[in-house]
Amino acid sequence: MTKFKEIANIILKFFPLQLVFLQLKKSHFIVALWIIFFGLVTQNIGAKFGLPYLFLSPEYLGDVSWISYLILGFAIGGFFMAYHLYSYIILGPSFPFLVTFSRPFFKFSINNSTFPILFYFLLVVNIYEVQHNEELIGIGEIILEILALTLGIITFILISVFYFFKTNLDIFKLNGRKKKKEGRSLYSLAKSLFAREKFWFQSQPTITYQPSYYFSSLHKITRARPAQHYDRKIIRDIFRQNHLNASLFELALVFSFIAMGLLQDFTFVVIPSGASFFLLSTILLMVVTIFYSWFKGWAVSLILLSLVTFNYISDGTGFLQSNNKAYGLSYKNEVAYNLENLKEQQFDNAALENDLSHHIQILENWKVKASAAQGTDNPKLVILNCSGGGLRAAMWTHYIMQEADERTGGAFFNSTHMITGASGGMIGAAYFRDVYASTSFEERLTKKEQYLENISKDLLNKVAFNLAAHDIFLRYRKFEEKGEVYLKDRGYSFEEQLNHNTNGVMNKTLGDYVMPEFQSEIPLMIYSPTIINDGRRLIMGAQPYGFLNGRSFEHKNLGPENVEFIKLFDKNRALDVRYTSIIRMNSTFPYILPMVSLPTKPQIHIMDAGIRDNYGTKSTVRYIVALQDWLRENTSGVVVVEIRDINKDYDISDDGEFSLFDRVIKPASNFYGNFYQSQEFNSNELIESNLCEDLPIDVLTFVLRKDPLEKIALSWHLTQREKNDIKRTFQNEKNQKELKKLIDLLNR
Repeated sequence: MTKFKEIANIILKFFPLQLVFLQLKKSHFIVALWIIFFGLVTQNIGAKFGLPYLFLSPEYLGDVSWISYLILGFAIGGFFMAYHLYSYIILGPSFPFLVTFSRPFFKFSINNSTFPILFYFLLVVNIYEVQHNEELIGIGEIILEILALTLGIITFILISVFYFFKTNLDIFKLNGRKKKKEGRSLYSLAKSLFAREKFWFQSQPTITYQPSYYFSSLHKITRARPAQHYDRKIIRDIFRQNHLNASLFELALVFSFIAMGLLQDFTFVVIPSGASFFLLSTILLMVVTIFYSWFKGWAVSLILLSLVTFNYISDGTGFLQSNNKAYGLSYKNEVAYNLENLKEQQFDNAALENDLSHHIQILENWKVKASAAQGTDNPKLVILNCSGGGLRAAMWTHYIMQEADERTGGAFFNSTHMITGASGGMIGAAYFRDVYASTSFEERLTKKEQYLENISKDLLNKVAFNLAAHDIFLRYRKFEEKGEVYLKDRGYSFEEQLNHNTNGVMNKTLGDYVMPEFQSEIPLMIYSPTIINDGRRLIMGAQPYGFLNGRSFEHKNLGPENVEFIKLFDKNRALDVRYTSIIRMNSTFPYILPMVSLPTKPQIHIMDAGIRDNYGTKSTVRYIVALQDWLRENTSGVVVVEIRDINKDYDISDDGEFSLFDRVIKPASNFYGNFYQSQEFNSNELIESNLCEDLPIDVLTFVLRKDPLEKIALSWHLTQREKNDIKRTFQNEKNQKELKKLIDLLNR
C-alpha cells in the first residue's frame, strides 16, 4: 500500500498534471476559453451558425488552400504562446524550482502544453472530417493543408523561443550578471518599477509546490530539483525580469495587430476569419495577463470595475462609441422622432392618394410587359417573398429565381412585380434583379453558374477580420463621401466584400432604382428592417409606400407601424444612400454586423427585418389589400412565390421531463426556440384573414430545409457540400411540383 501511495504521489505531482490541476483551480478564464475552442473545433458550439468552419475550412483571398491553413496555424501558434505567457505569469511563482532551469520559460511551456496538444489533435481530426466530407477535398490536398497548419504553428513558436532564449533570466545568468549602474539598463528600470513592492496588492504571499518529475525536453523526463535553499528575493527578481520580457513580446504582438488593422484595405492583409478570432483571443489574453501580472488576486475585481467604469463614462459622452451609419445619408440634420411627428408625416391623406396613383401607374407599366410574357391581356401578377437565413438563403433564393426564369422562358421574372422579405433571401434576389437589368436572357443562361458562384462566395472573412483588428479596440479608419465622414468598420467591410463578390453590379444608390422600378423595367423591392427602439418597421424602397399603413388613417392612436425611409429623411438625401447599405440594414445579424444609427432625435437604431417579418408576408398582404381593386380588374390573380429557408410544418417536440436546468432556462429559451414558429403562425393568419374576394391568390412555396436541424449553417460562409446540397434540394419532389404549378399558372 505504501508503494502504491508513493507511485500515486509521484504521478499526481508530475509537473504537467500539476499545471492542469492548478489551472482548473485558479485560472477559470483560460479554462473557459479552452472549452470554447474545444467546442468550436469539435462542432459542438456554434455549428448552427457555421462558426466551426472558420477554423476547419479557413478562406484566404477567396480560396481554401494550404496558404490559408499556414496563416491560421501562425495565429494559433500566437495564441499558444500567449497562453504559455499567461500561465507562466499566473502559475510560475508557485513553482520556485523553475529558476533552477536554463531557459525556464521554454521548459515551462513544454510542460504546460497539455491543452495545446489536445486542441491540435482535435483540430486536425476535424479538419480532415470537414475537408473530406464538407469541402469534398482529396486526401493528398488535406495532408498538405494539415502540414501547412503545423508549419504555421511551429514557425511562430520558434520565433517566440528564439526571443525568450535570448532574454529570459535564470539563476545561473543572475549569478553571472555583472553589476551595472542603476538606471542605465532595461533591467534596472524594470527592477526599480516592479521590485520595490510599493503596491500593497503586489506583495501577497504565494503558495509554492514542488513537482516530482517534469519534461526537461520534448522526449525526456527528469526529476525536479528542489529550490528551497534559494533566496526568495532572487527568485522574485528572476520572475519579474522574465515577466518584463514577456510584456515586451506582448507589446510587439499588439502593435503588429494594430498595423494589420491599418493595412486592411490591402486584400492580402485580410487573413482567414479563424485566424482573426485567434488574434482577438490572443489580445484579450494579453490584457488579462497584464492585469494579473500587476494586481494579482485583485485582477478580476479590477477588470470588472474597469468595464463598469468605461460603460458609465461612455453613456452620454460618446467615449469608446462610434455609431455605424448608412453610407450616403446626410447626418447634418436630425429629424424629430416622436409619435406626433410620425403621425403628421406618415399619416398624410393627400400623400396616400398620390402614392396609390403612383403605384397604379407602375402596375400599368408592369401589365404591358407581363401580358407580352404570358400571352394574355389579364396576366398573373407574381410577388416574391424571400426568407432570411444568411448566405444559404441568398444562394437558395438566387438559384430558385434562375431556375424558374429559365424553365418559364423568362416569363417568371417578366411577370414579377414586387420582391420583399428579409436578410439573405433579399440579397440573393437583389443580385438577380441587377443581373437581369444588365444582361440578356441568353447571357444569364450562359453565365448561370458564374452568377450562382458569385452570390455564394464568403462574406464573413473580411467582416471577422475587421471586427477583431479594428472594431473592438480601436475604431480609427474613416472615409468621406459627399461631405459626410463614415467609419470603416465591419459594416463597411461587408458592403465592400458584397460588391467585390458581385462585380459591383449593386454598387449604386437608392435613387438609381427610381425610374427603372417606375417604368417596370425591374420589379419593386421593399426592404423592412426593424427599428429596435420601438419595434416599428422601417420601409425602405425607391418608391413611396404610404398605403402599407392602410387606406384609412383614422383612429390610429398608436401611430404608424411602418415608417417610410424616404419620407422620414426627405431632407437628408435619402435617395443618395448606398443600395448596399439598405441591403445590409435589412440583414443586420446581431453582433456579426453593427446596428445602423440614423439621424433622428432621439437616435434610432436599425436591425434585421427578420425580427418582425422573416418572410415578407406583412408587406405582401398590405400591398395586395391596398391595390386589390386594380388587381381584380386587370389581372387573372396573384401568385405569391415563397422562397423559404425552412418548411412551414413544425412537429410538436417531445422534450421529456424537465431537468432542474430546464426549469431555469426554458422560460427564456422557449421564446427564442419558437421564434420561427411564431412568425409562421402570424404569417398564415395574415394571408388567411386578408384574402380579397374575387381575387384568386395562389401561394407556391419552395423549401430549402424540411427540418430546422438539417445541416446547412446560418452563416455568411458556405462549404462546398452545403452549396451542392442547396442545388440538389431543388430537385426534390416537393420543389419540382411547385415549379410545375408555377409554369402552369403563367401559361394559362
